[in-house]
Amino acid sequence: MDSRLQNAIQLRKQGEHEQSRAALHLLLDNPQLAAQALLHIAWSFDNEGKEHEAEQAYRAALNAGLDGEERFDAHFGLASTLRCLGKYAEAKANFEEIRAQWPHASEVRPFHALCLHNLGEHQQAIALLLEHIADSPDVRTAPYEAALRHYAQQPDKKW
Repeated sequence: MDSRLQNAIQLRKQGEHEQSRAALHLLLDNPQLAAQALLHIAWSFDNEGKEHEAEQAYRAALNAGLDGEERFDAHFGLASTLRCLGKYAEAKANFEEIRAQWPHASEVRPFHALCLHNLGEHQQAIALLLEHIADSPDVRTAPYEAALRHYAQQPDKKW
């Protein structure tokens, strides 16, 4: 990894968001580093609770051509940011796209469920959370995996 990018990341992790972004902006003219720099700019804004700015930076990072894990990170960051901004329908579409492209990315499910809840789709939200727990059981929930999967199919059914 480029040392300038590493230094900017370290600044962000130390809470020096403006300094980090200033260092990252210097990398935007470099075609090999621009997309990564934009992603880290987006994360910097997110870390500060500046979702409007983060949204723009995530979109720019995706348009700049991220690959692999960084592309996933930008999509996930954008979807989460859209949800925080109250753009629930757009966030939902993004979460669905992420889950289709990266079906094993279990970290997406709780945030997708929050978005469904925000949209009033409570049954789907609880079903998604129950499925998530069943797919990632701990020692205490593992014995209930079958029950959780059953209830995920009909979370509102009265017995």
